[in-house]
Amino acid sequence: MNLPAPQFQAIQETDAFLNLFPHRFDFIYAEHPDPGDRPDWKTEDRHPLSDRLLQEGAYLYGVRFGKQTDYLMLDIDPGSFYHPHRDRFAIPRLLAALEPLGLVEAIAVTSSYRGGIHLYLPFQKAQETWAIAQVVSTLLANAGFKLKPGQLELFPNPKPYSEAPSLYAAHRLPLQAGSYLLNSDFQPIYGEQTTFVQRWQFAQHRNAIDQRTLKRVLQQTKRKRYKLSGKAEKFLHDLNTDVLAGWTDSGQTNYLLGRIAMREYIFGHVQRGVEPLTGEDLAAAICEVARSLPGFEAYCSHQVDLEQRALFYTRSIQSSHYYPFGSKHQAKASLLPDTASEPASPNRNQQKSQEARDRIRQAVSDLLTKNALPTPVTARRQSIKAYGIGNATLDKYKELWHPNHLKPLPEGEYHTLAGTPTLPDQLKPLPEGQYHTMKDNKLVPHAAALQGQAVGFLEVGGSGGFSTGVLGESTSQKPVRLEQQLAKMRVWLASGDRILVAEAQQFFAAQVQQESVSLVSTDVVAPEKPEECLSEEALMPGGFGRSQPQRRDGKTALKEIQQLSVVSLPPVPEAAVDLAMQAEVEAFFAQYQQEHPEETVLAWSAGVYNPLAQVDLLAVGARYLEPAEEDWLALARMVGWLLVEDELDVIYFTAPPPTFALEQADWYVRPDLTTFLDEPVLLREVVQQQPIALEAIQAAIDQRVQQLGWTWEQRTRFMLEVCEQLEAALTQADWELLLFELQSQVQAMSERDQH
Repeated sequence: MNLPAPQFQAIQETDAFLNLFPHRFDFIYAEHPDPGDRPDWKTEDRHPLSDRLLQEGAYLYGVRFGKQTDYLMLDIDPGSFYHPHRDRFAIPRLLAALEPLGLVEAIAVTSSYRGGIHLYLPFQKAQETWAIAQVVSTLLANAGFKLKPGQLELFPNPKPYSEAPSLYAAHRLPLQAGSYLLNSDFQPIYGEQTTFVQRWQFAQHRNAIDQRTLKRVLQQTKRKRYKLSGKAEKFLHDLNTDVLAGWTDSGQTNYLLGRIAMREYIFGHVQRGVEPLTGEDLAAAICEVARSLPGFEAYCSHQVDLEQRALFYTRSIQSSHYYPFGSKHQAKASLLPDTASEPASPNRNQQKSQEARDRIRQAVSDLLTKNALPTPVTARRQSIKAYGIGNATLDKYKELWHPNHLKPLPEGEYHTLAGTPTLPDQLKPLPEGQYHTMKDNKLVPHAAALQGQAVGFLEVGGSGGFSTGVLGESTSQKPVRLEQQLAKMRVWLASGDRILVAEAQQFFAAQVQQESVSLVSTDVVAPEKPEECLSEEALMPGGFGRSQPQRRDGKTALKEIQQLSVVSLPPVPEAAVDLAMQAEVEAFFAQYQQEHPEETVLAWSAGVYNPLAQVDLLAVGARYLEPAEEDWLALARMVGWLLVEDELDVIYFTAPPPTFALEQADWYVRPDLTTFLDEPVLLREVVQQQPIALEAIQAAIDQRVQQLGWTWEQRTRFMLEVCEQLEAALTQADWELLLFELQSQVQAMSERDQH
């Protein structure tokens, strides 16, 4: 049944109540349902909703949102945990969460005879619809409220970014059949539209959006605004076409529930602005969508066991090769092995991690043997890179080569360096112009001084040596930091680790060369206990590791490789599993995929289908990333080309359609997590075809300098320390190195702030 299109332009009559809802395009309507039944909503996009149709009241009506809005609405279902019947403090808590934004007054009405509650929050000045939806959803999430069907929904709903225009969700208008005003105890009271308008104007006067809070939350929120590519738009459009048509005859339930399950699993979180739907949440969404579709009550033959059947569809789609848009691939809960009882055997990624560490150790060992290991950080990095090791790998394992990050290795683990440590009296002065880029002034400790020189330390007072300086550090901080560095050098000298001993000896030799120390005392200072260091498991596997290991704590190599093949998702309840029904559901998915191979091609192109997601990467011989590929991924993330915090999340091991043959498999870049791809592309091709522009690198550097709060002089000084030449002479490689080093500075500052 369709409403007849009007022959003349709709005449908008003056009505204070109806004027509260000015956006009338793409409205929804439904016939008044029988008591206890749900409305059968349809969308009318041929003409806007007129006041005259609303005043006639022959149908139920609902409206959507435009680009700007001066109100929002929260929908609490009658069975929600946030309903006053379940938690009488939930709504006050909800309003308290929105108070920092300036929303303090709401108008409560029942949504229908079923007893749900709509909270209207009008405000004084119209806001960008996407922004207010994003901020309110973030504030509610931060307060512990879960936006999901059947519990709590926000109108306007947070929408994904899309090149093509898309509609906001529609809500039914208040004070229609079954909708009444509520008092402070959430009890229905009689009130006409004029009373509603008065309450609206009162609330609007009290609710003034705080623009500072709005901007701050928009900047700080971590919720991802998904960007739908053209392929993803097409796939979502196809699913919507199948789903929104609803039931037109009997025998369509399996087909429609399957399409609903696929849409909600792949795109539900995108449309609703929530986390990806899994488990019970996904099953609830399937039921909610199914009941809202046309023809459900007339033709659906599984209304009684809908919840149980929805759980079967949830299990099937979660164990398929489809994935939520923008989520990690090679991640399935149902295939997660039980590793609690026995330790996991060494895997491919851990092997590569050890290989990368060994290569760095061997490079350092070789340079030390040749007496060619530079002291300046930049020169040392370049020397080690000559051994075929990329910047990203070096940044993962700074504790193996960087003078300011070297740490003693765990007990039983040694650097692969032959020979015996050089004694202090055998030290030779460093070549002219070479020095250690330590942060503070240092002295030779008593235990390491040349014979006859370990005296007079107290008279000297700890002020000898030299320093490159910490930017902006006050002189009063130096004695404390001096003692810390001296203690660190003593630990290294006494550690027995050959590389650390060599580093300490070079450091003390430089101090002897730079400063003449008065001989006053011969006391020997006992070395302090070595500080604990990171275990092997705390370091990320080479080839797949992060270019900046400090980015996230507590993620072990074992966990990383497990996440390349499995990830835990909320388990689906196993109560009263009907094996025959489960087999029927799985057979439907298999048959539909076989009959529609073009859909798997489209889904793969959208980045949400990967038939190789569950393969054992070690068994199939998946190649390791090249240093140039690791560096490109790290730089692309830092310049903002990748929509991830960890650049490794943007690649996945897959094979192209239509055959998805394993012999054609390789690492691809995901289109849904980049700003420039419309479909998956081979990583090696992206590296060749999309070089990181110098302008993008320089812009990222300026951004990090601003984050650090540095002046232009501090920026220039840091540039000279790292690259040892003026800005005009820097090459592309120098700028890239600067960005890596500045990223380390930003992360260090963030860690200090957290502590």
